[in-house]
Amino acid sequence: MQLTNYQTAKLTFTCSLCGLTTLHPLTNGRGDVFCCPSCKEVSALLEESPAKPTILANEADAENITLTLGGMWCSSCAWLVSEQLKRTKGVMDAEVSFIQQQANLTFDSAITNPKLLKKRVRSLGYQATLPNEKPHDEEESFFTRLLIGGVMVLHDLIVGTGIYAREVFGWVTPESQPLVDFFQVMMLVTSIPVLLLLGLPILRAGFASLLRGQPNIHTLITIGTFSAFGLSVYHLIVGHGGLYFDTATMLIFLVSIGRWLEMQAHASNNKAVMKLLEQIPNTANVVTSEMDKTVKVADLKPGMRVRIRPGERFPVDGLIATGEGDVDESLLTGEPKPVSYHEGDAVKAGTINLDGSFEVIATAVGESTTAGQIGRLLHEALWARSPLERLVDKLSAWMTPIALALATIAFLVWNYVSGIETGLLVALSVLLIACPCALGLATPLTLWLSLERAAESGAILRSTAALERLAKVDKVFFDKTGTLSQLPMKVHEIKEEKGNNFLQIVASVENESEHPLAKAIVEFAKTKNIELIKPASFKALPALGVIAQLPISNLQSLITIGSARLMSAEGLEMPHNIDQQAEAWKEAGLVVVYAGWAGKVRGIVGLGETVRAEAKGVIVELQSRGLNLGVLTGDEAGAGKRWQSALGIPVQAALTPDEKMNRLAENAAMVGDGINDGPALAAATVGLAMNHGTDVARTAADIVLMRDDLNLIPWLIDLSRESMKRVKQNLGWAVIYNLVGVILAMAGLLQPVFSAFAMIASSIFVTSNAMKMNKFPLLNEKD
Repeated sequence: MQLTNYQTAKLTFTCSLCGLTTLHPLTNGRGDVFCCPSCKEVSALLEESPAKPTILANEADAENITLTLGGMWCSSCAWLVSEQLKRTKGVMDAEVSFIQQQANLTFDSAITNPKLLKKRVRSLGYQATLPNEKPHDEEESFFTRLLIGGVMVLHDLIVGTGIYAREVFGWVTPESQPLVDFFQVMMLVTSIPVLLLLGLPILRAGFASLLRGQPNIHTLITIGTFSAFGLSVYHLIVGHGGLYFDTATMLIFLVSIGRWLEMQAHASNNKAVMKLLEQIPNTANVVTSEMDKTVKVADLKPGMRVRIRPGERFPVDGLIATGEGDVDESLLTGEPKPVSYHEGDAVKAGTINLDGSFEVIATAVGESTTAGQIGRLLHEALWARSPLERLVDKLSAWMTPIALALATIAFLVWNYVSGIETGLLVALSVLLIACPCALGLATPLTLWLSLERAAESGAILRSTAALERLAKVDKVFFDKTGTLSQLPMKVHEIKEEKGNNFLQIVASVENESEHPLAKAIVEFAKTKNIELIKPASFKALPALGVIAQLPISNLQSLITIGSARLMSAEGLEMPHNIDQQAEAWKEAGLVVVYAGWAGKVRGIVGLGETVRAEAKGVIVELQSRGLNLGVLTGDEAGAGKRWQSALGIPVQAALTPDEKMNRLAENAAMVGDGINDGPALAAATVGLAMNHGTDVARTAADIVLMRDDLNLIPWLIDLSRESMKRVKQNLGWAVIYNLVGVILAMAGLLQPVFSAFAMIASSIFVTSNAMKMNKFPLLNEKD
């Protein structure tokens, strides 16, 4: 019994990462113990990328906060809130998004605080909610007010139509006048709730902006509708003159319907981000030495071991320690086809375990996961406004004071010609028709819906500006390795001495290495059902190769595997036939790995890339769209010629990273994945990074292709061109509508009610045209 206890204690080890015990430990160079290869690899990854301390903005007391806003009716409102917040004491920076209905603020906590900033926004006539508060359900509240207001407006419309018909058809009699007086008073009574429920928020914001000398759409509607209401009350009291209660209430109701349609459009905009965030589980099952424990995902740390059962979503990014099965990655890649995963593979949070049972070592949790980073990129894309959006914002801001000036001119002219009543109605028509609602909606709504569509197909755009630039691209350059070629590399050729078990020896040594070429050799050996032997010693030489020793009785010398330079450094003789074959393979574009022992190079392995299955088809599609194509690669000139022949497009070879960057022309897109592509991706008009690319490449790129499929590139170009076509259509319509409408209104040819109808019709046209981007076929839906 004592012997058994002694042996158990001696053979049982505790993993230094996940805490589980193991009878067969693995160790790293420092002697840390791990229960499985996944824990060992995760530990190495965590050491390479330690958590970085959060750095505040320019000053030590700087803080960031995002306020949820309400009551904004157009981009002029967003501009007003932004300008006023920027001028608030203690605020370093303020960005307000009309589409998101949010304000992103950086402020000095020593001077101001979130509650004061919220109060500042509310003083402008808008609603504001702090992150820890329950947001006001503006949509539900507004819909309720709209229903009640609609009933009152219907009453005014029916009564007003009857009174107008009485006058038009000559039905006026002294006997009917008391009844008409009664109904006119009833119109006043029913119009008051409409003004309070639907008009009061407009009145608050209108006066707030007017008092600050920065009028906006609220100001236009306030002046117009309340002038009509006030004139009607005056005429009712004095007993003569026209009554316009129905006009005032109908105007507010129509404008409110337009606001409701915008709210519905905005609600659809956040669908992609919300869908992403909602699919990440809130809890996870952590594997411990005693039993599984259910914990909140927020409490997970990298290195913890998590169990995922069939049908569950992965709560973390990580490496599979045990288990195998199919995983649905459509949430991140848009690709509906399941992917098989095995021990040692990397999985991502939010994806679905279809039929396996996995234990995963967490490498990233929360916002650090791929899903969290995608959500952050999509969120940032709304704030990174395109040049076209900024131009439209400036135009919208100028439209309001211009509309007020034109309305004033119209009032003065028509007051002189036909009296104050006609002057007031013409001015009201001008104010309504000149509202920049359609202009403010035209660009951001279309671009954001396009970003959402791209995300659903597996492409994450870092800004709406990327769409605008991609539509202008007329040249596309590709990196070769990992972009046009299929990774990982595969063994193409082997040349060896006969009878020395060359592949078994080389694969056994390379099985201890993490190098991609080593993994390719090991995979090739496994396909040949070759048994691998664990080395007695192993040493990796960075940029050169490896040296090891195998416990084989007839092979006592050290085994050297790597470059020709390493063979020379170790004094290994290079046979002439092997040297000749190696040079021929290099000319053909293969990578050559040498292996030798006992004073002589015993053989070589030629590894190479294969052209992606979809590459040639994508090249044809891009050329059919009028794009000039090219390849920029660091491979040798001989390999470049071979790839040029295979692909049928120009290949510029033997380029350094700086030379790649210098080859890029104006309006050129660059597609790459490697760290040496970083400068070119950043310098291109638009940089596109493949999903398996390095962090540097992803950071430098404007677009990250989450789906490992080149077909995304022509699809994205089609999306960008369609998006910009609709933006131009919307802007053209908005400008023509405003110009023609203002001319007709100032000429006295438009009544206020028709101006309101025209304003709503314009907003509906722009919104519906933008919403057509939702019907743009996803990559999977293409014929």
